[in-house]
Amino acid sequence: MANNRNTLEGRSFSKGRRQFLQGSAAIGAGLLVPGAFSRPANAAAPGTITYALSAYPPNLRPFDWSGQAAVTVKALLFRGLLCFDEKGTVQPELAESWEQPDPRTYRFKLRPNATFQNGEPVMAEDVKASFDAIRGAKSTAYVRQAFQAVETITVEDPKTVRIVLKQPTPSFILALAGQMAPIVFAKKMDNPDAMIGAGPYRLESSEKGVSLTFKARTDFYRPGQPATETVRFVAYPDDSLRIAALTAGDVDIIEYVPWQSMKRVSQTKGLTLQHSLGSFMYVVFNLKEGPFTDPRVRRAVAHAVKREDIISAAFFGAGKVLDGVPLPTGSPYAVPELEHLWPYDPGRAKSLLKEAGAQNVQATLLATSTYGFHKDIAEIMQQHLAAVGMQVKLALPEWGVRVSQGNEGRYHFAINGGGPDLGDPDDLTAFFGSGSDSYRRSFGLSDPKLDALLNKGRHEGDTATRVKIYAELQRAVADSVPVTFLNFRAQGWGVRDRVKGFKVLSDQMNNQVGMAFDTATVS
Repeated sequence: MANNRNTLEGRSFSKGRRQFLQGSAAIGAGLLVPGAFSRPANAAAPGTITYALSAYPPNLRPFDWSGQAAVTVKALLFRGLLCFDEKGTVQPELAESWEQPDPRTYRFKLRPNATFQNGEPVMAEDVKASFDAIRGAKSTAYVRQAFQAVETITVEDPKTVRIVLKQPTPSFILALAGQMAPIVFAKKMDNPDAMIGAGPYRLESSEKGVSLTFKARTDFYRPGQPATETVRFVAYPDDSLRIAALTAGDVDIIEYVPWQSMKRVSQTKGLTLQHSLGSFMYVVFNLKEGPFTDPRVRRAVAHAVKREDIISAAFFGAGKVLDGVPLPTGSPYAVPELEHLWPYDPGRAKSLLKEAGAQNVQATLLATSTYGFHKDIAEIMQQHLAAVGMQVKLALPEWGVRVSQGNEGRYHFAINGGGPDLGDPDDLTAFFGSGSDSYRRSFGLSDPKLDALLNKGRHEGDTATRVKIYAELQRAVADSVPVTFLNFRAQGWGVRDRVKGFKVLSDQMNNQVGMAFDTATVS
């Protein structure tokens, strides 16, 4: 019997992945509890941490991915059964402990003192209801595909839940530890904008498009946490204003430190730069209609882009070429001969367009005006593609509109940013696998061959066999080009020295930054 009975009462956590809050009144109604802020002896220390977001969250729906800013904020409201520590090791969260009696079965024992923000205890029925919603036939949950591995979810007693998988799935436990599989109050699930979580803070107030203010719960299940009474998020979409707010002391932490400002922040007295290289940029395509339904045209795009220009112009050299499949540094699944699937080759791009009968492609490239580096990449690609005969117009709406247009497939191709969620090659399902429509994947993506390989790799327990499966997947991706990747990018956070205990996790876990507010303090 594999047994994992870890407890976690003190830790230093971190990060996660943006603009106007849909249904903010409904969220407020769902999360504000009269009399919630009576102050017992173990209340959080007085003080306020002000965090500058790069964009105001489009929504705070617990199961949806709507950008880095939203994921960071949602960590204050929602928690799952498990989490990651700063080394990327799975640890208990709402679960007090868990065991794996056989390769297909997990049994979770819930914390006896875990409660939702309305004061109701977290029960096994809530776990079942949350996971049933995620894996439902009409679910739009970001991790729905991972939950298709589940055969049954059984409530064994009020605080014990048993999950049986259809077959062994090594990455499933990692999906439970990410931020996209939270547990919500089962009796309040009718409105996705008003779901109630078990996170350490309550939403006290919000000004749509501007700010959100959170107050520490006094009944959080982990003693001494959260450590600071108030966390205030303020949207600063403009890079220069975000930096100015940090250096002036108007905010304590900023995300998305502009790449041209990283050196300055690192050398400024009273400031610290935390950074990682786990995030990357990529291009998605509309596969249902338009010029990119032909894989040869998609492959032409992949070969036409000079990625070094993107790193130099958009990221001031703080990045790394990515013309293959994104895998963590040192990953056993990385195959040297498959590292560069789409090297810069404008001649090859022209030949592919001619072969496809598409020498006069006209297309619209969707990016956003909210993030300067998205706009920069779009402009650079426009030039590169013009050089091979493609006429490209740019669409640059603000982030919330960008997300909506992406989800609805209102584009020909589009710039995206992202990063790994699991630290496992099963992360690639988010980019190559069939699933519900999301701006993060190509619209209309449905490739039986890729799905079969992803499914095979997901359930294989032998590492050597998995290496062969994912090598075959990379070869298939090279031909079909469901997306094309551009570059790894350095991701930076500027932190004032008065903030203690705030730490961004390692490269492949940097999307967990919202968890850092559990232990962060201000002096």
